[in-house]
Amino acid sequence: MRIGVVTNAYHPDIGGVETHARRLCAALVAAGDQIEVLTQHAAGSEEEIDGVLVRRFPLTVAAANYRFSVPLWRWLRRHAGRYDVLHAHSYHALAALPAALTNSTPLVFTPHYHGTGHSRLRAALHPIYRPVGRRVVARAARIICVTRAERELLIQHFPEARERMVVVPNGTDPLPVATVAAEEGRSLLCVGRLERYKRVDRVIRAMVHLPADHRLDVVGSGPAGDELEQLARRLGLGPERVTFHGRLPDDAFAVRMATAAALVSASEHEAFGMAVADALTAGIPTVASFIPAHRELAAMAGPGVPLWLVNPDDEAALAEALLTAAEAERATLGRNPLPTWHDVVVATREIYAGVAPPVRVIQQAGR
Repeated sequence: MRIGVVTNAYHPDIGGVETHARRLCAALVAAGDQIEVLTQHAAGSEEEIDGVLVRRFPLTVAAANYRFSVPLWRWLRRHAGRYDVLHAHSYHALAALPAALTNSTPLVFTPHYHGTGHSRLRAALHPIYRPVGRRVVARAARIICVTRAERELLIQHFPEARERMVVVPNGTDPLPVATVAAEEGRSLLCVGRLERYKRVDRVIRAMVHLPADHRLDVVGSGPAGDELEQLARRLGLGPERVTFHGRLPDDAFAVRMATAAALVSASEHEAFGMAVADALTAGIPTVASFIPAHRELAAMAGPGVPLWLVNPDDEAALAEALLTAAEAERATLGRNPLPTWHDVVVATREIYAGVAPPVRVIQQAGR
């Protein structure tokens, strides 16, 4: 099938939606589909990543949280018919709007929905935006939720779309084998876009209560990066205790995962929690916030996974959980207890087939 994937940003940009979109697109190409990613960037370009053609359209509005590209709207208005299905990602970004409002191509929508904005201003604007978001939801033939918790939240706000919602959890796959040198101390790994709602500040504060041989490796970038670095300095946590790696290429990230004694996610909102899922698949002891998505992941993973769910606002409890996880052994889980990306592709292709226009077969007389 010919699928146009519309997303606010794409690899090498970092974030949960970006990671989801990249893994899904690469797996769809491997399954034989023709995938084009239509996204926004400071400058227009075309390149191939993992066998996927990525079209980047120049930004008209470059505001960090409200990126907007008129050329992307024009492209979709003129060329959407070249795709069997459009698959738009993220309710919380404006890129989904042109996918829904400029054409009549069948639309699948994965909202990655949190139910609110991630700053006071964005939270205040969220109810105002809802009538516009409702048009995207109404236009979608199928709405893919990555957890039951996300689906229930969407139903609260868009009950009329209940029958078009399906749950397809994100996938995980075994990490690539990484050759690593021995490192001193114990590494606590925190992965993701550096936004305030990820509550990395809670993890940094908890580091004050951990032994000096425990260090925090923060992988990712984002608008909260500078204030997090300033917090670490104010608390007297130098680079030997808290290291900000920024973005890492895949091989360097595999090394960080291989050396981690534990992984931590203190996030306040997640539709799924990919960093937690990847860590559980690898058997890495994990500390995660007690939010619906993480609780659902714990149930999916089943008993025996090394996972501690805590309230990150309780600094002492978070520090104790981190200490316990860092001293635990990696789990040998055998079969991956969580869905793989192959599972995701099978389910997603069935959804595409269900909304794409039927192929007409014309039989000639006498044949």
